[in-house]
Amino acid sequence: MSLQIRYLRIRVFTPAGLFGVDIPFREGLFVLHADNTSGKSTCLQSIIYALGLEGMISPQHNIPLPSVVTDLLEYQNVRYPVLESEVLLEVSNGSKNITIRRQIKGNQNIHLITVWEDAILSQPNISCLSTDYFVRRSGSASRERGFHHFLAEFIGWQLPTVPTYDETEITLYIETIFPFLFVEQKHGWSNLRNRFPTYFRIKDLNKRAFEFIFNLDAQEIATQKVLLKQQEANLKSHWSNKVSECNRLAASINATIDNLPSQPISIWPPTIQPAVLVSYANDWISIGQAILDFEQQLASLEAQEIPVVNEISEIVNEQLEQKNIEKLNIEMQLRIKFEEIENSTISVDSLQSRIFSLEEELSKHKDLQTLSNLGSVTDLQVNSGTCPTCHQHISDSLIAPQEVSNPMTIDQNVEFIEEQLKIFKAMRQSEMQTLEIKRRQLNAINSRVADIREEIRSLKTTLTSPNNSPSYFAIEERIRLKDKIRHTKSVREQIDVLLGSFEPLSDDWNEVQEMIRRLPKGILSNEDTAKIRDLEVCFQQQLTEYNFSSLNISEVKISNTSYFPEYEGFDLRFDLSASDYIRIFWAYLLGLLEVSRSHQTNHLGLLILDEPRQQSARETSIEAFLRRASNSLQYNQQVIIATSESRDVLEAHLENIPHTLRQFDERIIAPIE
Repeated sequence: MSLQIRYLRIRVFTPAGLFGVDIPFREGLFVLHADNTSGKSTCLQSIIYALGLEGMISPQHNIPLPSVVTDLLEYQNVRYPVLESEVLLEVSNGSKNITIRRQIKGNQNIHLITVWEDAILSQPNISCLSTDYFVRRSGSASRERGFHHFLAEFIGWQLPTVPTYDETEITLYIETIFPFLFVEQKHGWSNLRNRFPTYFRIKDLNKRAFEFIFNLDAQEIATQKVLLKQQEANLKSHWSNKVSECNRLAASINATIDNLPSQPISIWPPTIQPAVLVSYANDWISIGQAILDFEQQLASLEAQEIPVVNEISEIVNEQLEQKNIEKLNIEMQLRIKFEEIENSTISVDSLQSRIFSLEEELSKHKDLQTLSNLGSVTDLQVNSGTCPTCHQHISDSLIAPQEVSNPMTIDQNVEFIEEQLKIFKAMRQSEMQTLEIKRRQLNAINSRVADIREEIRSLKTTLTSPNNSPSYFAIEERIRLKDKIRHTKSVREQIDVLLGSFEPLSDDWNEVQEMIRRLPKGILSNEDTAKIRDLEVCFQQQLTEYNFSSLNISEVKISNTSYFPEYEGFDLRFDLSASDYIRIFWAYLLGLLEVSRSHQTNHLGLLILDEPRQQSARETSIEAFLRRASNSLQYNQQVIIATSESRDVLEAHLENIPHTLRQFDERIIAPIE
């Protein structure tokens, strides 16, 4: 993918005739030379305007060109009103040429661009069809007739979507990427980082644009991590919902599910498989055994005839007395269990409070540790029993000092508190598990109390029934047992189905964990790291060649997080002389171009700089920069520079450097013969 400027034509129609300029460009270093206010910047800005990229400079839709092409044209001290004006630009992607026309002033809407799919400026005899596109309108980057959609396809860019501060996703517009390829004179040299159009409200725009221009995997990795984390969260939620449903079903038969993982696992079933345990006679038995016991009880009852009331009245009275005694006993157990749960709850709260205190203490000690590592001695006090000078034990008492043990150091305290935290967290976890078991036992006791009360009611109903009627208690006992068997079997079947549904979740969890494991631990892939490392090497080499002197060059790094030059983790803007900051610009932007020669990036092999010699950078520096930029010819790249440097000095700089020089002695926008 590439973009080369091949030909620029500006036309201005006035009452006095036609004005304008034609500039053919070439590969490698191209230097446009003219005096100040002669129209150099107009030419470079016209390139940006023709490409519909003025949005990289301002969100306004005003024409970002000077009055010479929009209002009044001055030539040889005479001013002429501008009637119409236009810019035509011929560009190449390395294999195909197109010519772009955009009106500056006239009857045609400035958001309309006409494209000829051939080089009609450099080869005027060619005839080809034209197509109109719209630019700087909604959809210009995504619709078929949007110019930036066409331009992105022409240069081989597949623009990604990126998140915004409005929690939506939009295309990474071409305007956000071109600050790496073009620096305009007025504001472009003020700050390397803050030249990007933030009005699109794209999150971390500088990073997203760099990741694209450098073709980093970081954005894809970050996106994959977010998606995988979402999948993790969804799987955890589904798993938790199924666990809750299993527990709800188990609770309906006064049971619990043992060994059911509360969090997703990668292998299902686990080594110790989940088991449904039913509370039965103050013990926990398997649900299968419980059903078997219930069926045996029912079979035993059904083997007997249902007695009539007058035959069993004495027995029923005895049973009623026993049930009342059993009810009192179990209600006592209920009160005891309530007290146990209350004590366990207090214990959990106490442990949690202790954990909070330890975490606060740990935070304070880590602060002291940090201060100590930085050399602070403010915590040294004589009344601590240690001399702050010689560190010997001292005492303010006349009584002979007793032998004292040396207190722990800050590092030892931190280590000790961390160990205490581990212990107390383990104790809290154990106590919470115990509390959960007690709550299950409480539910079992409550269920048994309800059963006993129902049995007492049945026995009383039996005693008040006519003497020759069948025993109400015996009938209801059979019905109740049948219902219990039916319901328990139904719950077992439902839980079995639910337990079976954990397997696909487990498989999905294993797949997600494997995908996470394969991702780089950081945000950068190995290739990303290699690109940034090579950029840093290239960047530092250039700083050396440009006589950078504000800082130790070896300590000026390219950040792996911001992707911009930093010194000790901070932006360089406020640590440098103005001329050295310009050198940072040169080295960084040219470094991006150079790294694209050895790595696969989305750089277009194009760099346009308007007046790169800012802040009186030394002549040896600009000469080294021009020499470095001239290497672009070997790689079919293009560096376009506009300068008002003294002609003699410029020619001396360019001596023995491969370049193309286009000089203008007067105003660039001049009468056309």
